[in-house]
Amino acid sequence: MKKIVVLFLIFSAGLQAQCFTIGADLSYTNAVLSNGGVYRDSNNNIVNPYALFAQKGANMIRMRLFHTPQNVTSSCGNAISANDINDVISGFTSAKANGMKLNLAIHYGDYFNDPNTQKRPQAWNGLSGVALQNAIYNYTFTVLQTLKNNNVTPDVVAIGNETTWGFVDDTSTTNGWTWPEDANKFNSALTAVTDFNASNNTTIKKALHFTDSTASWLAGLFTSQGITNYDIIGVSFYPFFSNYTSLTQLGNLVSSLRTTYNKDIMLFETGLLWTTGNSDSYSNFINTNGNFSYPITPTGQKQFFNDIVTTVYNAGGKGVLYWEPGWISSTFCDKWGQGSSYENLSFFNFSTGNSALPIFDVFNFCNGLSINDPNKNEGVIYPNPAKEFIYFKDLNENSQVVVYDVFGRIILNKKVTENKLDVSELNSGIYYFEFYVNESKVAKKIVIN
Repeated sequence: MKKIVVLFLIFSAGLQAQCFTIGADLSYTNAVLSNGGVYRDSNNNIVNPYALFAQKGANMIRMRLFHTPQNVTSSCGNAISANDINDVISGFTSAKANGMKLNLAIHYGDYFNDPNTQKRPQAWNGLSGVALQNAIYNYTFTVLQTLKNNNVTPDVVAIGNETTWGFVDDTSTTNGWTWPEDANKFNSALTAVTDFNASNNTTIKKALHFTDSTASWLAGLFTSQGITNYDIIGVSFYPFFSNYTSLTQLGNLVSSLRTTYNKDIMLFETGLLWTTGNSDSYSNFINTNGNFSYPITPTGQKQFFNDIVTTVYNAGGKGVLYWEPGWISSTFCDKWGQGSSYENLSFFNFSTGNSALPIFDVFNFCNGLSINDPNKNEGVIYPNPAKEFIYFKDLNENSQVVVYDVFGRIILNKKVTENKLDVSELNSGIYYFEFYVNESKVAKKIVIN
């Protein structure tokens, strides 16, 4: 049996590098699996969720890191361990094994930090000034070193999570900005990543993370306070929480941030309904799509996500990550309940045993971009899936066929004779074939069994 390898094309011309980053935050997936959660594909076969996301086209996985979540007690009365460093290593190992890049969200707290809460970990209680800055620097550097030692160096690291009104605070409720103290905190963490890259010959990109309603204000505020040593502005856009009434506003935000601050722009979080129902007693915290009128159905969820991805791409954004699509019901307990308060926004249909929903198709976004008309060249390459040979129709005379992997490396580069190509030596997995038909470049995704 051939080794399963999931490969994705990086288009070298005409598209953004790696086309576009599209993926998911799977921070709870390990905990769900450990507590009886079962994931199924669209044919109702039990699957490994990391493999499924990769096979569907996801090319980046995000995971959050808590400092010491064991300091927090779950709703079931046990110390929480999800999203500690060992959990992150496990999740990143699975993601990397399936060919996906790694995005780390460091919360700089023992549990969730968000617009309402930016509480520091207990280990830093009582620290201030240079002592607190040193703690932030050393922790950031040590986290990256630990991940590198375990062969899961992240590609992106976000300094904080939705830091809209404070950072590493000493109170449970976010206490607002204090300058220059907060700038010193951010810059301590950002400098740690810079120094780690220099010491380890790595190229980890640094990100800040805001919300759609605060990103423009905060990007300008941070610049004025000397917080500029970063590469990516990450944005959370949840229709339920947003004041936006159209995706044009989202596109304008992405475009404005990109051109004003010369940073890459990504959506780090979004979430969309496919139902208002639930599968357990843990109350769901999102039950509308806010000001948007997309149908709350599996098809409506897919269309909404596709339109968001298209909007960000067309505005010059670099990627979109969906928050916690793997948070299905199980016996897992977080701080507030048992099961899931988000299964109605997941990628799995609980009414059919957690079978994969149509929204997974959106991960094929880059393949759709590779041709002007998705239906124009249907049937020019077949069969799909293939095993021994790929056959072509209407191929240009002496045409070259180029096959790429996830790192942009050319796996095959051959002239096709007799309209067929021997693929028997390729490992099983997903490949993209690039060639010309009637002077038009075509890129097709083919599964090799």
